[in-house]
Amino acid sequence: MHVKLTQHTAGLVKLTQHTAGLVKLTQHTAGLVRCRQAPSRHLRRPSRVSRAALSGKWEKDKKNSDLDAYENMLTLLGLTGIKKTAAVKLINGLEIDQASSPPHFTVRYVVSRVQFLQSVEYFAFNQQIEMPRRDGQAGTQTATLTEVGNGMQTVITWGEPNPVTLIEKYTEVQHDTLITEAKAQAGGQTLCCKQAFKRKR
Repeated sequence: MHVKLTQHTAGLVKLTQHTAGLVKLTQHTAGLVRCRQAPSRHLRRPSRVSRAALSGKWEKDKKNSDLDAYENMLTLLGLTGIKKTAAVKLINGLEIDQASSPPHFTVRYVVSRVQFLQSVEYFAFNQQIEMPRRDGQAGTQTATLTEVGNGMQTVITWGEPNPVTLIEKYTEVQHDTLITEAKAQAGGQTLCCKQAFKRKR
């Protein structure tokens, strides 16, 4: 099934970073940077997460988020100008909504001070959703949603210019801590990054 998302907020931006010490970039082969996950000494994963567990408001944990890795990924994704600046400087949280009827997963990127840059991405199980490209270029991106291991995983792709495949996983680790893991492939390179969030009460 193919679904087109027609309502959106101008300036789609999504923040992806990594928690220090969680990711190592290794093995350069023919221009490809392979990502190897390293175990965290501080964040233990639960064996399973329910679909409802990720719902709520999450505030960015800057101490445990690596902005350097995030900026490198933004460059790979082709984000420039105000969109890149907003992602680096202004996005300070996520609002996640999950529901079972129909089963879906909605992520809103909370941008401080500049309301028009806030954006929403909608994902549905067993459906391919079409929405505006995150890099701001003309055209659309397609997205799918699956339940993987102890979290939710989205796969986003878009074509020329600068074709990209972006895989993102959302997992709650320990108590009230959300980790987003991203793997982006573009231009013969693969980069990984992680971002940490704390549940907002």
